[in-house]
Amino acid sequence: MDASTLGIARNMSDWSVWKALEDWRSRKHELDPMFAAAGVAPELESMVSRVLVDVRRAPPTPPLQSGNKPQDDDEYKRYTEAFYRHYDDSLFKAESLLRHAWVPEAEPLARNVRTEVARLRQAMAANPGKLPDFARLEVLLGHYLKLDDPALPINPQMLAARKQTLIEIAGYPLLVQHSQSHQFNDLLPPLASSSFEADFNQHLQTYLETPWLHSRLISQWYATVVVDMAIARRKRDAVDDERIRESLGWRWPAPSVWLKDFDQADQMWYLVLVIIAISALFMEWWWLALALIVWMNLSLGAFRREQKEIERRRAHIVARLHLLKKVRDRFANGHTPLERLETQLHQLDENGDLLNERVLQLLRLHQHTA
Repeated sequence: MDASTLGIARNMSDWSVWKALEDWRSRKHELDPMFAAAGVAPELESMVSRVLVDVRRAPPTPPLQSGNKPQDDDEYKRYTEAFYRHYDDSLFKAESLLRHAWVPEAEPLARNVRTEVARLRQAMAANPGKLPDFARLEVLLGHYLKLDDPALPINPQMLAARKQTLIEIAGYPLLVQHSQSHQFNDLLPPLASSSFEADFNQHLQTYLETPWLHSRLISQWYATVVVDMAIARRKRDAVDDERIRESLGWRWPAPSVWLKDFDQADQMWYLVLVIIAISALFMEWWWLALALIVWMNLSLGAFRREQKEIERRRAHIVARLHLLKKVRDRFANGHTPLERLETQLHQLDENGDLLNERVLQLLRLHQHTA
C-alpha cells in the first residue's frame, strides 16, 4: 500500500458522521436545536457553571456607620440596591439559559427553575441586604442540566435514540459527500445505482417525517444529493450506448434488437447474409442476391443513422450535464436559494427522474419561513 492510499485510509478512520455534524454545528448554529433535542449542548453546561459561580460570589460590603442618619440611610439604600443587582444579575443569567435550546421534555424542570428564581427575587425584595439561600436553585439547575430529577425522569434511551437519528438521518448527506470524495470508499453504492436511490429515498422520507430535524441547512444537504444523483445518472448515460439505444424509438430490425445479451448477434447475422448472397450470385439466383444486397445496404444506412442519432443524443446529455453542474455549483455555494432550485430542476427534468413527490416536498419544506 503506497503513502497516498495509507493517507486516505487514515483519513477515513479519523472521519465520522458525528464529527462532521459537530464541525457544521460549530459553524452553523442553526443545528443547535437538533443537538439540544438529543441532549447535546456543551455551552449549556458552561452557562450553568457561570451562574453557580456568580451566586457564590461575596456580596457587596455593607457601608460603615458615620453617625449622620440621613447620610447613613442613603448609603444603606444604595447598598441594598447594589446587593439586589449583584444577585439579580445571576438570576437573570439563570433565566437566560432556560431560553437556550434544550431537550423539550425538560420544560417542567425549567418551570421549577423559573419558580425558584421568582421566589429568590421576592425574598431579596422582602429582606434587603440579606443573603438568600441559593441551595435549591443550584440543585434545580443541576437537575435541568443533567436531566436527572427523580420527580421528572427523562428516559436516557430516548435521548440516545434521538442522537442516533441525528447521525443516521441528518448526517446521511454528509456521509454521501464523504463517500463520493474518496474513490476507494465503498460505504455506499454508486450514486447512479437503483440501490442507492432506494436507500436515499428511505432516508429522505424519514427526514421529512421527523419535524425536529427540519432545518434549511439539512434540507440543502439533501437537495444537493438529489442534484448529485442526477449528475451521476447523466454521466452514466453519456457513456452507455446501450442505454441511449433503448431511448430511441423505432430501430431497424436486427438480431441485436431482440438478442441484447448476445454481443456478436449482428456480426454473425450479416456474415450469414453475405455468404448466402455470394452463394446466390454463383448459383445465378439474381433476385435473391439483389434482395440480400439491398437489405444489407439499407441495414448499413440504418446503422449509420442510428449512430448519428446516438451521438446527437449523447451531445444533448452532455450539454444538460454541464447545466446541471452549474446549477449544483451555484446552489452549493449559496447563490441559488432552496425555493428557486425547484424551478431550475423543472427545466432540466426531461426524463422525470429529478423531481418526485419526496423531492418536491423537500424543496417546499421551508417556503413558509422564506
